Amino acid sequence: MSFPRQPPRCAVLHSPAWPLIAAIVHNPQIYAPSQPLAVFDAQRVSCCSPAAWGEGVRLGQRLRQAQGACPHLVVVPHDPQRDARLFEPVVRSVGTLVPLIDVATPGSLLLATRGPSRYVGGDDALAIRLIALATTGVNTLSESLDIEAVLSAGGGMGVGIADGRIAATLAARSAAHRGTPIVVPGGASATAEFLAPYAVKVLVSVAGCPPQLIDLLERLGLRQLGDIAALSPTHLVDRFGSIGLVLHRLASGTDDTPPATVPPPVDLSITRVFDDPIWQLDMLIFAAKSLTDELGTYFHERGQICTRMRIEADSEHGETSHRVWYRSQGMHSSTMLDRVRWQLDGWINGTDPPSAGITMLRITPTEIRSDAGTQEGFWGGRSQADETAARAITRVIGFLGPQGVTVASWNGGRDPRQVYDMIPVADLGSTAAAGEQLLLRPQDDSLADLNLWPGSLPDPAPAVVFHEALSVAVIDRRGHSVSVSGRGLVSAPPATLTLKGANHEVVAWAGPWPVEERWWDERSRRVARFQLVVQVPDGQRAYLVEVFAGNWWLTAEYA
Repeated sequence: MSFPRQPPRCAVLHSPAWPLIAAIVHNPQIYAPSQPLAVFDAQRVSCCSPAAWGEGVRLGQRLRQAQGACPHLVVVPHDPQRDARLFEPVVRSVGTLVPLIDVATPGSLLLATRGPSRYVGGDDALAIRLIALATTGVNTLSESLDIEAVLSAGGGMGVGIADGRIAATLAARSAAHRGTPIVVPGGASATAEFLAPYAVKVLVSVAGCPPQLIDLLERLGLRQLGDIAALSPTHLVDRFGSIGLVLHRLASGTDDTPPATVPPPVDLSITRVFDDPIWQLDMLIFAAKSLTDELGTYFHERGQICTRMRIEADSEHGETSHRVWYRSQGMHSSTMLDRVRWQLDGWINGTDPPSAGITMLRITPTEIRSDAGTQEGFWGGRSQADETAARAITRVIGFLGPQGVTVASWNGGRDPRQVYDMIPVADLGSTAAAGEQLLLRPQDDSLADLNLWPGSLPDPAPAVVFHEALSVAVIDRRGHSVSVSGRGLVSAPPATLTLKGANHEVVAWAGPWPVEERWWDERSRRVARFQLVVQVPDGQRAYLVEVFAGNWWLTAEYA
């Protein structure tokens, strides 16, 4: 009988709401530690400050639910690049003690404790030392702020030390809430006892288990990790397949690495050497995309996936940036490219940038496992909606070309046709560093000063915006064209709208709203907007029209 391998002892440094800390440090004039802050990702609360939590804001809430609980909630934009760039000083500070660090996400890192613990005098002393180093790293970002208040707004910093990544991560999260480090005694029994009371839902965030699988476990009555650990691994394998054995190891704390892990080939490291040093971040990301695409194709053809990789970059003057990235769910080519962009952006645009251009970029996968999928449904099979949608979009792009599939990105402006830009989906994740970023319209009143467009349309926005305005005619009851004077006075009330040769009676109207742009150059534009409600055969419709240089144009239609 073979006994499960005991995982190595690990230390995890975790900040529950690092995006809030990064936002406060990055824009202290907008965000204050005392404000109720919340970050929204995919239209739901991903993290919030203690002040927002005290008002009733909870993770997973939608914007209206959160604002209903806290009307004065301040929404912080979701910006992974900002979070990764500002987390780099923390990683460097911890790196003065431990050179080999795994960065899971901005705000969370892991390291092996065998050497550092002996050096500083034990696990308890190591936990205190890590907190001090992390605080020093945050302090280098801004010396004018109250670091204690900033850290408290982000939920503090927690350090957990235990056997294995899962137990150490859960210990770090509990330590952040408790305010003191948590050191779990060594040994399989102590680790299993520590994990037993945790709900199975934690496996979604700390181990990458799909929510559908967790929902199935709860419906079967397995609501805590101790419930899974108490079952026989044989029964779990019979019911869930290979994922059952992984679940048992995760819940019992005996092993938190997939059993199908395989060593990477010795020649898998991919290096790109630049004869001419490169300064521009977008050019480096473009070069890195070919490397990540090559690795992604390699793993896909062999049914494997990379869970840990090392990224190295050297400058012409010998400066280096080395970082190890880990993701339990695995990293595809786009995910690898994100890590490269985060690291290079944090280095080049950080507090200690290289003094010369980049001459070498190397990506080395260090941990690979079989991409066996997961059994999520009751009758087996693989259901990954996101990946299925991505594959469908990729096929459509293959038929229509890289510019054929686009998505709306908020741009701002007074003209409804300029508020959103259509960005090719193929460019997202590949040329984001060059400016192709998908932006959502800010919903928070605190950002009004940053996104103020005098003369823009008030809510609700039109449902349909025509890319090319339609020529129309607006006449009064005497049959004369309605005009607007330089002082914004209407010659007569609008009575009829002529669209594509058909006359429609105007039953209600509002305006005019003058808009004058770029009066100082040849691109000057002066228009007057009207909202017209007209009678059509199937009811009434509301239009947005404007008069420009004596001509009338229909630009948008309301729902």
